[in-house]
Amino acid sequence: MGDEMLKERLKKVPLQPGVYLFKNQEGQVLYVGKARVLRQRMRSYFQAPERMHPKVKAMMAWVSDFDFIVTHSEMEALILENNLIKSYKPRYNIDLRDDKSYPYIKVTVADKFPRVYLAREKKDGVSRYFGPYTDVTSLRDTLKLLNGVFGLRSCRTMKSRRRPCLNRDMGKCLSPCSGEISEEEYSQKVQALITFLEGDFQEIVREKEKEMAMAARSLEFEKAARLRDQIQSLRQLGEKQKIELASPYELDLVGMLSGEKENLVLVFKVRSGKIVGKDTFWLKRPIQEDENEAMEFFIKHYYDENPDIPPEILLSHLPSESKLVEAWLKSRVSHRVELRVPQRGEKKQVLNMLLENARLLLEEKQREENKQLAALSHLARVLDLEVVPNRLECFDVSHLAGEETVASMVVFVGGQPEKKAYRHFKIRTQQNNDTASLAETVRRRLENARQANPAFLPEPDLILVDGGLGQVNAVAAVLQEMNLDIPLFALAEKNEEIYRPGKSQPLVLAARDNGLQLLQRLRDEAHRFAIEYNRKRRAKKIRSSALDEIPGIGKQRKKNLLVHFTSVAKIKEASLDEIAAVPGMNRKAALAVIEFFHNQD
Repeated sequence: MGDEMLKERLKKVPLQPGVYLFKNQEGQVLYVGKARVLRQRMRSYFQAPERMHPKVKAMMAWVSDFDFIVTHSEMEALILENNLIKSYKPRYNIDLRDDKSYPYIKVTVADKFPRVYLAREKKDGVSRYFGPYTDVTSLRDTLKLLNGVFGLRSCRTMKSRRRPCLNRDMGKCLSPCSGEISEEEYSQKVQALITFLEGDFQEIVREKEKEMAMAARSLEFEKAARLRDQIQSLRQLGEKQKIELASPYELDLVGMLSGEKENLVLVFKVRSGKIVGKDTFWLKRPIQEDENEAMEFFIKHYYDENPDIPPEILLSHLPSESKLVEAWLKSRVSHRVELRVPQRGEKKQVLNMLLENARLLLEEKQREENKQLAALSHLARVLDLEVVPNRLECFDVSHLAGEETVASMVVFVGGQPEKKAYRHFKIRTQQNNDTASLAETVRRRLENARQANPAFLPEPDLILVDGGLGQVNAVAAVLQEMNLDIPLFALAEKNEEIYRPGKSQPLVLAARDNGLQLLQRLRDEAHRFAIEYNRKRRAKKIRSSALDEIPGIGKQRKKNLLVHFTSVAKIKEASLDEIAAVPGMNRKAALAVIEFFHNQD
């Protein structure tokens, strides 16, 4: 995806907190970052190269795509960023210090009189953990506040105590060590604290607000100020961390939303209670298929190709035959698999966050589709076409000093790239003539369609070529010869002028014209695709010609050498012993390789 296309997509990124992922052409995650405002933070990576830090500039040279996950708060984004970096281990996050864990609030619920305190790790499966929290100092202050509000013990030495500690005298502990509170009453306080930490904090905030108002009316301004600070701390803590669940769940969350033509399915993978991955899928919707049937279709296809099946899969819609699907999933793994729709609690909250992300993606796609349909309609008007074109094809030629001439064909349907329809061509005739090469490419493409080759059907509604009057006239001659009436245009890169067959005067549209911008995207994509194929051809030629000329190195040895060293350049740098150690090689063959490259140098 070109830089201009990324900048265009960037305009649709929401002004909300979240995490962004930069990816290369193969879809590998290069960098994970967090932002308080996603669009503003991501935009900083697309500034002028001379203003970029060298490391950022180097990374952005590889970025071809991006993704993002919206969160409820910046704090959640930070936690999610931490989890995704651990999961993907991105190349450009390698300098990140990842050896610390954020702290939790731990409640030892298995004790007779549970203790509440700060813990760095989840070391047991019995206690309740809440968090993690990113600000340790704030968390310590909040723990003191919670002790003051709920009066639970924080000491380690209750069994050895003979008299109450100072916290009891300060009103910060109910003093279970001295028998001043029963186990039942203390348990009620513990449950109240847990309820608060699970997110139900409004009731206690309301009580504190009443106390603050009473203190203000009584002119107890210091007490009122102290209560105000407590309320602020309670609200800050009450912002529940949905990015990491309170328990170390192993589950997938699958949410589905229906668009006009397709379903969007979003998958969050939760491992050890942390969201560690996100998958996005668009499903073409058969007529009259409801969401439950669509969910069943997705579950079966997704987990048929994905062996990582957790014991619990939380869904926005149950499959039509959920018990049957559960049995099928169980047959693929060694444990029971439960499918269900969460109704309340933190799992429901995380599913809601997933569906919010899905809604944003769906709305973004719908806006983009409407924009492209408007651009196509506008294009039909300015180009004086009888019908609005749906399938647009663009052709471009690439070579290096006349060698390895190749051509590309890219396809846009409804204004969007249809990558499975892209095609490459090796030029068979005039290697040093771009115009003749374009004419050959279009002829071969249309002849394939005429022969009902499914890889080249249907025919285009509009053809665009990279070039000017000469190129468009050459291709027009092909269309005339084949007796085809397909709208044809050329887009000249220098001045972005549109040429039509037989007309020397180009059509000039404003730079902001959405029809012109659509043609530019189409032309730039064809250019990228042609250059990419040309580079692969040249690399293959260099690789094959070098190794094929070495005596005693056949196809299998060549394959083994390339698999082991990954490139001819690395083979040239290797020692005799390193080459001889490759499977299928011996010292004599390794010596032949060393001598061949030595003589070349």
